[in-house]
Amino acid sequence: MKGTMKVNARSREEVGKKIARKLRKEGEIPAIIYGGGIKSIPISIKVDDVMEILKSEKGENTILRITRDKKVVDAMLKELQYDYLSDNIIHADFIRIDLEKPIEVNIPVVIKGESIGVKIEEGIFDFVTRELKIKCLPTVIIKEIEVDVSNLHIGNSIKVEEIEFGEDIMLLSDPDTVICSISTKRVEIEEEVEEEVEEVEEEGVEKEEGVEKGEGEEVKKEEKKEKK
Repeated sequence: MKGTMKVNARSREEVGKKIARKLRKEGEIPAIIYGGGIKSIPISIKVDDVMEILKSEKGENTILRITRDKKVVDAMLKELQYDYLSDNIIHADFIRIDLEKPIEVNIPVVIKGESIGVKIEEGIFDFVTRELKIKCLPTVIIKEIEVDVSNLHIGNSIKVEEIEFGEDIMLLSDPDTVICSISTKRVEIEEEVEEEVEEVEEEGVEKEEGVEKGEGEEVKKEEKKEKK
């Protein structure tokens, strides 16, 4: 099937840290295939094959045809675990899929164009939501979601509800979620705040001076009364 990647794996009966270290020395990592109401299957897979999956057009959303012990399983990469001391992959989770049943996946958002708010109005671009969750058949999963920001001005934003999908894709992310926005430069905001602070301080000084002047006049009046 077009868009499907074939991957070879080996079944494994032994589990634990000892066998995991042995597999890594051989260029493999422990993994597991689960889901579909069927018993989980411990397997081992080559690290190079996992890297090829990640580098493929749809990355983690690639449909995989995993062969082990002459048995074939349709699956997708669900999760990877990394060594906390390095970027090395140490474990992989694969989930069974039915090509005729919809699944939920996260799709990356890709920004296209340069906004007017940044290019002309010198605003700041804020990329808030970098992936959206959708539901569809595995065979129609899209690579990415393009968002054109060319006409975005300062103070404007693009929300999930503005993104159009085909009839075969159901959006699961909150429609009110902001994908990106353009804001005023922080320097300008800070200058405005500083000006307001200075105005408040000046008012405070004037009030203090007024109070001091008033107190001085009261003192003089008291001194005159005492002399009389």
